[in-house]
Amino acid sequence: MPEESPPTTHNCASCPAIIAPTQPSCATDVHDVIVVGTGMGGSTVGLALARLGRRVLFLEKGLFLFGGVDRGDGRPRPDAEDSPEGRMRRGWWPHPIVGRTDAGRLEFFGPQGCGSGGTSGVYAAQLERFNPADFAPRAHYPDVPGTTLPEAWPITYEDLLPYYREAEALYRVRGTDDPLNPDPGSPLLEPPPMSERDQALFDSLGQLGLHPYRAHVGFEFVKGCEECGGAICPRDCKNDAGRISLMPALRHYGARILDQCEVLRLESSGRAVKKVYCRWRGQTLALSAKVVVLAAGAFFTPRLLLESSSDAYPDGLANRSGLVGRNLMFHTGEFLAIHQRGAASKEGPKKSMALNDFYIADGKKLGTVQSVGVDVSWGSVLYHMRSVSKMDPRWWRTLTIPFLRLAARASAAYFKDSVVLATIVEDLPYHENRVVLDRNAKSGFRFEYRYTDELFERNELMRSVIKRALAGRHPTVTLSPLKFLNYAHVCGTCRFGVDPTESVLDANNRAHDVDNLYVVDASCFPSSSGTNPSLTIAANALRVGKAIHQHLG
Repeated sequence: MPEESPPTTHNCASCPAIIAPTQPSCATDVHDVIVVGTGMGGSTVGLALARLGRRVLFLEKGLFLFGGVDRGDGRPRPDAEDSPEGRMRRGWWPHPIVGRTDAGRLEFFGPQGCGSGGTSGVYAAQLERFNPADFAPRAHYPDVPGTTLPEAWPITYEDLLPYYREAEALYRVRGTDDPLNPDPGSPLLEPPPMSERDQALFDSLGQLGLHPYRAHVGFEFVKGCEECGGAICPRDCKNDAGRISLMPALRHYGARILDQCEVLRLESSGRAVKKVYCRWRGQTLALSAKVVVLAAGAFFTPRLLLESSSDAYPDGLANRSGLVGRNLMFHTGEFLAIHQRGAASKEGPKKSMALNDFYIADGKKLGTVQSVGVDVSWGSVLYHMRSVSKMDPRWWRTLTIPFLRLAARASAAYFKDSVVLATIVEDLPYHENRVVLDRNAKSGFRFEYRYTDELFERNELMRSVIKRALAGRHPTVTLSPLKFLNYAHVCGTCRFGVDPTESVLDANNRAHDVDNLYVVDASCFPSSSGTNPSLTIAANALRVGKAIHQHLG
């Protein structure tokens, strides 16, 4: 690591580093709110506070990816340059993620974003609500040994409902009501017509007694829309946090951003954060704010808190419970190719449908099913197999390259007119699954995760109930191993709750131990649910923004 200059208190009045997209300008040296991270939680809470007249400063490790920056063509480039600089230009976290699972030690490039918009810049824009059952998680797992699931979240689905509606309106979510969880007050926009192929499957699922609905997605579907999963969007079409929340906060509400700025640690005194130390272009700055909001993601937020130890907090800031970094959760699931007889046009939106008939099935809580938007070709199957192998080498070691190519070609030939559906299965929290500091890792941490037999059994059940429901009409083939972990949906490492001995944050996402410190990313989730986290992160950020505004008085 290069030698740093001594920390200095930052004086915004003379510094060109804090920029807005419209003109260089500066803020005062003491802000109302500093927001660390510009992903779904950070940008949304920052916009909410800036609209209320609060002076907001965003700190973002990655690049500012607006204002004339080359944003590519919207297509993922798996063979693109994997240098830290090259990855950051494409909106990805620059360094490999290090961890240990049942598969042994892993080191791979994870699906975490970096840059204005955070991971939402490269997400697939599936914006689904959690199920009401998710807010009382223990009821569905009364006898699972070892899990730290609470009886309930500190808020209810009804508490979050108005913010779900607000978030759906803000992110211009398109889709139709889920028949199994309808909301007449939802502001969902009309989606474009499905392709002939997808419409045929949608109708067939309904005839089988299932309840498909149009997937809830954040796309404008402009001409040439690629839906840009895995890449930043060049067309002002994908409704990510950078475009929808960060840019309006900067352009219209006086917020500022310091990009290429890595937050190093937080300095506290008593029950307050006093300084935020960060590295910006070779300098170490010390910034101040009345409130500090962490939104760096469920890997990096606990890493920063653990790094911010002191005499008062020897185990890490806000960590008197010992739970910072604990209760790490992902989602599991797999890709299923659903066979259909006869060719039909594929022209239409890629992420077209979802269904929650298996969210609770055979007495078990499982999760959702949704279209992926990937066509089955031998190249896409082989690439998926290779990608999965980096995250679970056990699967790869049992197969040979010729076998993989043969399997990929055979699958592609038989399923060339198929729709690929993805399952998302709920993961449970355990004390030993965690994020810990590791200064030998380039990202400063490693994760430790044990895949339980209980989770394996629920994944097997999810596969079997889907095949049973489709039997006789739609043969399926599995494109993923049963132990596939969805590293994009990391959550749970700074859970919120009522009891300070059993949670890191209170019901308003404020640290129990630190009066002016909030967390608004998926770290706060006490359970993972069985669907995509982004909309819930955004809705909760809107709720917490209101609480912070009231806190500031």
